Amino acid sequence: MTTTTTPAPLSLAPRPLSTRVAIVVRLLFANPWTAIYTPLLILGVVFLMNMAIWGIVRASIPPEGEMDASINGGVLFLFIYMLVVAVQSVNQAFPLALGYGSTRRDFVLGFGVFALILSLGYSVLLVAASLLERATGGWGIGHSFFTTDELWRAEWWEGFTLSLIAFLLFFSIGAATASVYVRWKALGMYAFWGGLVFLGIGGAALVTLLGAWGQVGEFFVWAGVLGSAAWSLIITALCWLAAWAILRRATPSQG
Repeated sequence: MTTTTTPAPLSLAPRPLSTRVAIVVRLLFANPWTAIYTPLLILGVVFLMNMAIWGIVRASIPPEGEMDASINGGVLFLFIYMLVVAVQSVNQAFPLALGYGSTRRDFVLGFGVFALILSLGYSVLLVAASLLERATGGWGIGHSFFTTDELWRAEWWEGFTLSLIAFLLFFSIGAATASVYVRWKALGMYAFWGGLVFLGIGGAALVTLLGAWGQVGEFFVWAGVLGSAAWSLIITALCWLAAWAILRRATPSQG
């Protein structure tokens, strides 16, 4: 007598959320040149060029007319670059992630972890560079590349917090912008930027009609740099919510 054994059905238990999010994060870091190597390379080149230019300027000024220090905003490019990284990451990785079986929620959460890792990493880098800059008196030639007048007098944790808030803001704006393009392409971008311009001009006109520019200035003076930056967390949160609301109805073909 022949006995037939029926194989037990395979268990197809869903993967935990942490695993699915980690898959999206690895996908976003698959090409480290975009998010890590290229911005660091550009930052290094800009820094060396600024050092060379300031060294030439100092050598050309007579002692009696020499400036104490120079302030440079070249490091601000890093924040703009992270906005571009956010736009590229959402546009390129969203259809891939959905094609590999990730959900829209997995992608948004994974992108949030990706943005947080980069924001923390670059904030630590900027703080470490600013501390070294202070310790060496502006690299020995009075040059301020990583530190502004305000942050020169601030504690290291204030500079770290400010950088982290700014990076998260730019990542959120990039994510919201890219989600609009993924969902509605060029027509959506026209409406998006047109709406931003309308809101900006309308807000400025309203403040002008109310004669409230003085109060606005007083508020920012009262709040200080770090306090004013903290208010941008509202914009950051709204941008993340907008990105999630838009991407949850987008399809891979649209991406």
